[in-house]
Parts: sequence; C-alpha cells; structure tokens
Amino acid sequence: MIHHDQALRLCKAVIFETLLRLFPDRARRLHPVQWGATMRLDEDGLGFDSLARIDLVSVFNTRFSLQSTGVEDYMYIQPQLDIWADLLEEHFRLLPTAAAMGFFTSGSTGAPKILFHPLEDLLAEIDVHIAHSLVDRPGRIVALVPPQHIYGFLFTVLLPSRLKVSVLDLSDKGPGALSRHLDAGDLVIATPHLFARALPFCSGKPLSAHAVSSTAPAPDSLWTLARRAGLASVTEIYGSSETGGVGTRRSAGALFRLLPHLDAGDPPTRNGQRLDLQDHLSWQAEQFRVLGRRDHAIQIGGHNVSMAAVAATLERHPHVAQAYVRPEGERIKAFVVPCPGVDPLALETPCAV
Repeated sequence: MIHHDQALRLCKAVIFETLLRLFPDRARRLHPVQWGATMRLDEDGLGFDSLARIDLVSVFNTRFSLQSTGVEDYMYIQPQLDIWADLLEEHFRLLPTAAAMGFFTSGSTGAPKILFHPLEDLLAEIDVHIAHSLVDRPGRIVALVPPQHIYGFLFTVLLPSRLKVSVLDLSDKGPGALSRHLDAGDLVIATPHLFARALPFCSGKPLSAHAVSSTAPAPDSLWTLARRAGLASVTEIYGSSETGGVGTRRSAGALFRLLPHLDAGDPPTRNGQRLDLQDHLSWQAEQFRVLGRRDHAIQIGGHNVSMAAVAATLERHPHVAQAYVRPEGERIKAFVVPCPGVDPLALETPCAV
C-alpha cells in the first residue's frame, strides 16, 4: 500500500519526534539527516534502551495500529531503521483498511491530543483529490512538510503510493532548496508559511508544476507568489486534523467547494457522521466561505495558537501572578507579572515558550 521510501520517511519522522520528546539533548545532536539506513535505535545508536523502545513501539502502535498485524513484536527485537521500514511497509500491505491511523495535534491551542481516522476514510479522501483536486497528474511529489501529520500523510505518503510516483523530501532543507530542485511535472506540498519562505527564491521560469497548500488560511498573496515563481496553479485544501480535508479552491478569494465524498450541510457529514468544524462557515449550496475560528485561535508562524491557552500555561507557574499574551508579527509577546518577592529576571528562562 505504501512504498518502502515512504515507510522509511515515516519511521524517521516518528522516531525523531519521540526522541525529541524523551531525550531532547540527544535529539539535537542526532538529526535524521545524519542517520544511515542501518542506524541502530538501541544503545548502540540513537540510545533507546529496552524501556524506551517499548515507549517507541507504543507510539507506532498508536499511530499505525501495528497490533492489527503483529509486526510490533519484530520491531522490538530488531531495533534497526531499515528493518523497521521493511516491517512498516509489510504492515501496510497487510493492514485492514478499517484500521485507525492516529495523528497528534500540535498542542498550540491546548494540550496535544491524538485523533483517529479509519485508513479507509483517508484513502477515500486521497482518491477524491486525485479525481477532482489535482490539475494534472504529477510526475513527482515535492514534500516541504513532514509525513507523520495528517496533511503530510495524505499528500506525501498515500498520494504518491496511489499514483506510483516518487517523493523528493525537502522538509529538512533550507528555503532555497525548492528553487534548486523544482521541475516540470512536480506537485509541491507545503503550508502558506513555508511557501512564503521558499517561493521568492524560485526563478520565475514558467513550469508545468503545481502546488497544494493547507493547514492554515492561504493569503491572497500566495497565488501571486506562486505565479511569479513559475508555478501553474495552487490548490488550497480546507480542513483540519479533526476532520481531514473538507473543501478546495484554486484562486484567491474564491469560495471553497465541498469535496464530493462529503454530504453538504451545516456542518457537513461523512458516511452519516457530522464533521465538527473549528470555523464558522457561510454556505452557498455546496460552496462555502470561512468566516473565522470558533475558538478565536490565530495563525502564528504557520500554527494555530490560542493566546488564552499560552497565557494560562504561563500562569500555572508558581511564581507568575498574571500573564498577558499578544501577537507580534510571526511571534507572540508575553507580559508577565511576577508574584510578590520574586525577581523578574529569575522568570526569563523558566517562562520561555
């Protein structure tokens, strides 16, 4: 169902994410670009001891339902990157499509949470995109996003596997990398934040290459940037980790059109189940306009961030009496009132977010 290269990308991304959570200092010294195919995951390599490997396998279980095929047992006793990629590829070959895939939210609007989607729903969505959302059949996928989140999984794992095309992974490269590698027939998968950094470096030579953008509202300037960079089209996908894709549009200011495998309504439904959207929408038949988020989160550096959640996190510190947070460009600025008798300078490091 997925190619070996995509299984390897998934393994690297999930292992590094777990390494960063469990052993942040070690993760900063051992970035995946340094990992060879035979990288050991145990004490002879990345440093996951027997207990940490149980945690790591559990993460893979949660994300990919390994228990459905039993490959988790082999992963635990054979802690080597290329072997894990082989096992994950075999797992997806055997996996029932009713099995659930798990995706974590970023935690920028509250505590991170795991969201589950049946694989069959994800496959149905990507088949709809192939039939209706893509302007041309791509010759290659260029990934500027990692594969373990739902957007990256759909468009840089399932899509190339369905179309049997290769993936050029630039997600760990600098913003100028796209300009060096972009070619005719490419489909570039990124976010508005990443496109804003990468497209200005492209030559502007017209190419029959296309782009897909999601995870955040695309500003009108994205289509202008894409045209100047030489791209033939941009398709914006509206959706979320909770719902998957909901609608698409191909021009600035246009209404989104509901994906045809969903049923129109407020909210829309999939297989009879309502999709609880995070935004207020204005509907016109099967088209809609996004009016704004229900939780008042805003976009900061390509992520949805709740000012109230950040302030509440700061105020949980025992030495903080009150906190106020506001956006400032692509960053946030926090104003903290220390408790009586607390040196304000002593809070700078503990309160950094």
